Amino acid sequence: MAQKSYDKALFRLISILSMLTKDERPTISSLAEEFNVSKRTIQTDIYQRLRGWDITKDKFGRLVFRDGVDIFNAIGKFGRKGKRVVF
Repeated sequence: MAQKSYDKALFRLISILSMLTKDERPTISSLAEEFNVSKRTIQTDIYQRLRGWDITKDKFGRLVFRDGVDIFNAIGKFGRKGKRVVF
């Protein structure tokens, strides 16, 4: 069975979050090359699809989570239907 485009996008988004969690600090160019997509696609991933994850660039242009972002704590703040739970 052929892989659907949304499968590839989901894999890419999860991979990017995983890299940032491991403090790998990829660049937009390196991600585009790794996933064989355009830089524009990676920019869309970061600045639109992952906009709620507070991703920024360090002084060298590498992608990082802004100080204080805890991916595991953030996941726990979402309800069962994907709605944000207010504490």
